[in-house]
Amino acid sequence: MHARTKLTWTVLVVAVLTAACSPTANRGAGPAARPLVPNAGESALGSYLAGRSARFGRDTAAAADYFDMALEEDPENQTLLQRTFMLMLEEGRMTRAVELAELRTQTNPRAVMAQMVLAIDDIRDGRLDIGEQRLDQPQRTGFAVLLRPLLLAWLAAGRDDVEASMAALDGLSDRAAFAAFKSYHSALIYDFLDRPAEAEAAYIETRGGGAANATRVVLAYGSFLFRQDRADEARTLFEDYLTRVPENPVIEAALAEIEAGRGVPAPVQSIEHGIAEAFYGAAGALARDRAGNAAKVYVQLALYMRPDLDSGQMLLGEIFENDERWEEAIAVYRAIPPSSAYSWDSRLRTATSLNRLDRVDDAVDLLRSMVGERPQDTGAPIALADILRTHERYEEAAVEYDRAIARTGELEERHWALLYTRGIALERSKDWDRAEADFLRALELRPDQPLVLNYLGYSWVERAKNLTEAREMIEKAVEQRPNDGYIVDSLGWVLFRMGEFEAAVTHLERAVELRPEDPTINEHLGDAYWQVGRRLEARFQWRHALALGPEEEQIPVIEAKLDEGLQPAKPVGSDS
Repeated sequence: MHARTKLTWTVLVVAVLTAACSPTANRGAGPAARPLVPNAGESALGSYLAGRSARFGRDTAAAADYFDMALEEDPENQTLLQRTFMLMLEEGRMTRAVELAELRTQTNPRAVMAQMVLAIDDIRDGRLDIGEQRLDQPQRTGFAVLLRPLLLAWLAAGRDDVEASMAALDGLSDRAAFAAFKSYHSALIYDFLDRPAEAEAAYIETRGGGAANATRVVLAYGSFLFRQDRADEARTLFEDYLTRVPENPVIEAALAEIEAGRGVPAPVQSIEHGIAEAFYGAAGALARDRAGNAAKVYVQLALYMRPDLDSGQMLLGEIFENDERWEEAIAVYRAIPPSSAYSWDSRLRTATSLNRLDRVDDAVDLLRSMVGERPQDTGAPIALADILRTHERYEEAAVEYDRAIARTGELEERHWALLYTRGIALERSKDWDRAEADFLRALELRPDQPLVLNYLGYSWVERAKNLTEAREMIEKAVEQRPNDGYIVDSLGWVLFRMGEFEAAVTHLERAVELRPEDPTINEHLGDAYWQVGRRLEARFQWRHALALGPEEEQIPVIEAKLDEGLQPAKPVGSDS
C-alpha cells in the first residue's frame, strides 16, 4: 500500500470512527447482524469499518473475517495485526492465529500473547524445549503472570523434575488471588508424577482454601482416592458433595462409576492436559468476572491443547450465550458426545438457546424427551415448565412443575423458588387456591423472600383480601428491594386500593421511573393521577400504556378509561 493511501486511510478512520464510537452508534445491532458498511470487503478501510461495526455488535466471527481482509491490504499495520490476532483466538481459528503470532513476534519479540500461543503450539507438536524458551521472559501484568508459572511447572513435570515444577509454582506465592491455582496444580502435578502423599496434602489444601464445592477439584480428589484403593472415601466425598450441590450431573456420573467399580480416570494424563487445565481455570475465573472476550481466548487455548475437554466446551457455550450467539452455543453443546458427563447439561443449555431463538417447539420437544429419559430427574421438567410459563402456556407449565415437585420428595429451603414459580403458573391458570397454598408454603421455607411477598401481597390486593397483611408484606419486600419497579408498583397499587391516592402517586411515579417500559405500571399511575384530579396526565399515562403493548384483554379496559375516565374509587375494606 502506498504511503499516501495509508495516510488517507488513517485520517478517514479517525473521522468515521469518531462517529462510530459515539453512544448512539450501532444502536439496536444484534449479535448476528452483519455490518452495513459501504464497500465492506472491497478496501482496507471498508473492511476495517465493517469489522469495527461487527465487533460493536458482538459478532466476532464476522469481525475476524473483515479485519483479516483489511490486514491483507495493510500487512504492516501492527495495531490491525494485533486486533486480528486476538479475534482469531476468540474464534478458535488457531491455524491463522499461529500465523499471525509469528508475524507479531517478528516486529515485537516480547509480545506476550503471541509468544504464549507459539509456545503452546510448540508444546502441542512436541517441541518442548522451544516452547519453554518462548516462556523464558517473566511477566508482571495480566493473566500471563499466572499462566507462565503454570505452563513452566507442567513442562518440568513432563521431565519428571518435581523440584523444578514446584519452584515454578512458587512464582505464584506472592499473589493471594492465585493461591487456589497454586495448590490445585500442585495436587495435579504430584498426582501425575505418582507422589500420593504430597498430592493428597495439596488436594486437602485446595479444598480448605475455599474450593470445597468446586466441581473439578472434588472430581479430581475423588479420582485420586479411588486410584489409591480408597473407593469408600471417594464415594463418601461425592455423596457429601451432592448433599450440598444436589443433582450435579458430573459428580452424579462419577459416583455411578464408583458404584459400578469402574472409578474415575485421572484428571490429567499428559502435560497437554495439565496445560489445558491451566488455561481452562484462567478462562473460568475471567468468565466469573464478566470478562467474556478474554475468557473466550483462554478457553479456546484450553481446547486447542485438549479438544476433548468437555468442561471447556460447556464454558465456551455459556460465553456464546452471554454474547447472545445462540446458534454458535447450540453447535458447541451438540458437539459434546452423549457419553460425556456433561451431555445432560449441554442438552438443557441447548433447549435454552433454542428457546431464545424462538424455536419454542424444538426446545419443548427436546425437554419432553429428556423428562421421559430420567424418571427421577427434576432439571428437565423445571426447564420445560419455565419455558412454557414464559410463553404463557400456564396450564402445561403447572403440570411440569407438579412433576418436578413430585420427583423432589421432601421440600427444603432451596425449593422455595420451585413453589413460587408453580404458584405463578397456577395463579395465571386461575387455580387460586392451589397457587395461594404454594406461595404460603414458599414463605414457610424462606420467610421474608421479597419476590414471594410481593406476588402474594399483590394477588391479595387484587382480590381485596387480607389488605392489611398484604400491605405489610409488600412494604417488607420494598425494604429489601427498593429499586425493583415491580415491587414498588405493588406498594403503590395497594395504597391506591386502600384509598391513599396521594401516597400511591408517589410510589407509582417511582415505579415508572424504574420500569418505564411496563404497560401495567403506567396504567396504574394513570389511575392514581385521575383520582387526585390530574386528568391530562392520567390520559397521557393511559395512552402511553397502550403504546407499550399491554396484554390483549387489558386493551379495551384502557381504551374505556380514555373515553370515560374513572369513577371515584371507593377504598376497599381494611380486611375481607
